[in-house]
Amino acid sequence: MSHESPHDQVADAVHEGRPVEAQYVRQGRSGVRILLLLVVSAGAAAVLLLGLWLVTNGSFAALEPSSDEKAVEAQAFDAPVTADAPTTSTGEPATPPAGTTPNVNATTTP
Repeated sequence: MSHESPHDQVADAVHEGRPVEAQYVRQGRSGVRILLLLVVSAGAAAVLLLGLWLVTNGSFAALEPSSDEKAVEAQAFDAPVTADAPTTSTGEPATPPAGTTPNVNATTTP
């Protein structure tokens, strides 16, 4: 038995005017060449991404504030919190006497 190539199978079918089987006309190829191409491409992409990371790593590290800068920013929140509404000594809401506090939600008309 001799082995016929897929090209021979397709050529015979075309010359005889019959449909060609799908397995003979697929464009995908398999084998060592394709595997090698995929491995080399994946390696090149990994090297490229690693190189970009190494180049930009220093500039990204500079964006993070230092411990001293963070401490200075945190001091703004060290001030005691004051209530924006009348409260009792225990922190419960208090009802002010009428007419003694301004209505902050009042509508203004020009």
